[in-house]
Amino acid sequence: MTQRDRSLLLRDLKAAFPEIAPALNAEHGQLHFEVDVFRRLAQRAIFDGDRDLAARCFSLAAAYLTEGNSAVRDAIDVSFVEPMEFGSPPNERRWAWDAFPEVLKNAYVAFHRKSAV
Repeated sequence: MTQRDRSLLLRDLKAAFPEIAPALNAEHGQLHFEVDVFRRLAQRAIFDGDRDLAARCFSLAAAYLTEGNSAVRDAIDVSFVEPMEFGSPPNERRWAWDAFPEVLKNAYVAFHRKSAV
């Protein structure tokens, strides 16, 4: 099976979330910056309480963390999972952590050495 690469990630991001296509294009091929555009969309969904959008973002990120090539997996881990914020005070956005797929939770915990809630 061929691993998912950057071009497939961008295609999927633009198809699923056309509103971020201009911001993705503005990053001129810098994978980590492109993934950060995606993370900001997911982060905004969390802070706005948009559970559907957050779940769609999480699902796509989990698929690429699992099935991406090494560069894509690294970008999802470092630029999507690690900087993700689940709210303050603790448990304010517990729903978002609960919706975070296990593969993303595992990466988050591995970096932060604790769960988000």
